[in-house]
Amino acid sequence: MPDLVLRREGSVLVITLNRPEKRNALSQEIFNGLEAALDQASGDEALRSVILTGAGEKSFSAGIDLGLLFEHLSSNPSGEKIRTVQRRLQELTTRFEELEKPTIGAIEGACAGGGLELALCLDLRVCSEASRFGFPEAKIGMIPDLGGTTRLARMLGPARAKEWIFTGRFYDARRAEQLGLINEVTPPGKALERALALAHELEGYGPLAVAWAKRVIDRSLGGSIREGLELEQDAMTELLPSQDLKEGVMAFLEKRQARFKRG
Repeated sequence: MPDLVLRREGSVLVITLNRPEKRNALSQEIFNGLEAALDQASGDEALRSVILTGAGEKSFSAGIDLGLLFEHLSSNPSGEKIRTVQRRLQELTTRFEELEKPTIGAIEGACAGGGLELALCLDLRVCSEASRFGFPEAKIGMIPDLGGTTRLARMLGPARAKEWIFTGRFYDARRAEQLGLINEVTPPGKALERALALAHELEGYGPLAVAWAKRVIDRSLGGSIREGLELEQDAMTELLPSQDLKEGVMAFLEKRQARFKRG
């Protein structure tokens, strides 16, 4: 069986980490497959959203496969080789973040280390109440190095991020939701079902508007209010003349479902 499985659910691409016997640990095949999946998603105009999930109910992903990590370390990599590998994997998480379509995590069970780093680069996260979240890297002498240290601090603030990363503790779904890390908590086994429902709900909204909203929110983080306002102006110079907006207004006036085509 492949380590990564892709399937279409209408206009939704569901990407499944498929190593349940290894708690969906991240392998080289998974990294390669995720890069190919992002290439596919970027070029598919009919695709409206992407869901990332893990096979089974025990783990979304336990993080990087320690065998792969040990193999990397055993080669006595130079500083430049370490940076080259890190850049590639960090670029992968950043591509999820910058994909101009909504991305949703459907999380069951453990979401740890590199698995949590993947989840953090998605737009929305739905998890089961049995899920657990944590960054245990410090226990083996590492830090979350695929963007997790940076993204967690932006999401939770520096004090909470330091607590999570320094201690390596695991937190339950309700605590993660309370801190704003999770959008919705479901009964066990229902995360993917709810993520699909959310993805299909988004089909009713203008894809160009959603893409611009994502871009403005993400790019204005850490910037000034004026920088954010400039981005909103950029958005509207493209949205106002678009066929999407014309169709949306006509559909509202005619009391029907809009038929968006993006553009």
